[in-house]
Amino acid sequence: MAHLTRDALGRIELDHLAPVKRLLKQFFSDASWSGRDDDALAELVGSGTGWWEHDLGDGYQLAFGWRGGAFRLRLARSDAAGLPSDEGAMPGTASMLEEMFEGAVVPEATPNPRTIRFVTGDLHRGPSRWYESAANVDDPRVARLFSEFDDVANVLVGPDFVAVGIRRPDRWEQLLGPLLRLIEAEFPATSAEDDDAGAAGDVDTRPSVDVRGTNAPSSGSALDRAWRELRDLKPERAGDRDRLLAAASSHDVWMRQVATRVLIDADADTAAQGWRDLLDDPSRTVRRATVDAMVDADRPTLRPLLERALGDPDAWTRWKALRGLVELGIEPSRDALTRLATDTDFRVRLEATAALRGYTH
Repeated sequence: MAHLTRDALGRIELDHLAPVKRLLKQFFSDASWSGRDDDALAELVGSGTGWWEHDLGDGYQLAFGWRGGAFRLRLARSDAAGLPSDEGAMPGTASMLEEMFEGAVVPEATPNPRTIRFVTGDLHRGPSRWYESAANVDDPRVARLFSEFDDVANVLVGPDFVAVGIRRPDRWEQLLGPLLRLIEAEFPATSAEDDDAGAAGDVDTRPSVDVRGTNAPSSGSALDRAWRELRDLKPERAGDRDRLLAAASSHDVWMRQVATRVLIDADADTAAQGWRDLLDDPSRTVRRATVDAMVDADRPTLRPLLERALGDPDAWTRWKALRGLVELGIEPSRDALTRLATDTDFRVRLEATAALRGYTH
């Protein structure tokens, strides 16, 4: 308590002191502590900056401060995974995530930070079924997901997976374990029979939860113009290759974004030359498109560039680079991936833990 008062809680409004003390007493007791309690404490403490970590002895660590604009308080074993905690990860999260890969259902990160895909094994042979709210749910298993977890925003039940979207991605640390246990209980793999394709909630043209967001068609005129100008270039022709590399260093962000995708058709050396520079692009969208293209190229010679992308400030870019390295085989990059087991982004930590545990998608 002395650490908290000295470092972070010295300027709480007077009328908030009593409820803050009650919540802190609850946190440090044997009582349960939920995401709602987290949010209630954050609202009472208010805005601020800073993050503090204090060793309490006997292998325990107290960490607190502001993350994503909200006050957070964590208490865990500092040696839980044999790894130091990082600024964004809850101490002990790596150890918790390892346990998620012991059962029959395995969680899998997706490009959407709000969505986790739970790989179950065969559930049915009909089309995937999409539920965008608790209304009109015809599946009692899905109804239970909505009723027991207020955070659940949507559910997709596929032939061999259940994808769950929640309203706030920062809640996955608290929700992953309970959701995994419920899905293991409610969605056991079966010898699926053909389902009725006309059932309510069926989808057949809805995009997968794994659809990437970096190169999808857009109605934006600037991006459309860039595609029209570059899509027919033939990189094997010297003149077209020069135009493509010039576009990759253009002042126009849309030209650079399209160029990084078109580079996939260039020879390996030319593509690597362009992507090497684009990995440092000031635009997050361009860096995402660059890593996306490198992963689709599936070339072992790109491993050093993908490893470099693991240090990108954008979590999606780190996650996609990690996926690319998994597809190439993680052993040459194991040390780089190990560092991501305590990444600041939950999705990255989940992907890294899966890879290091030998689980492949």
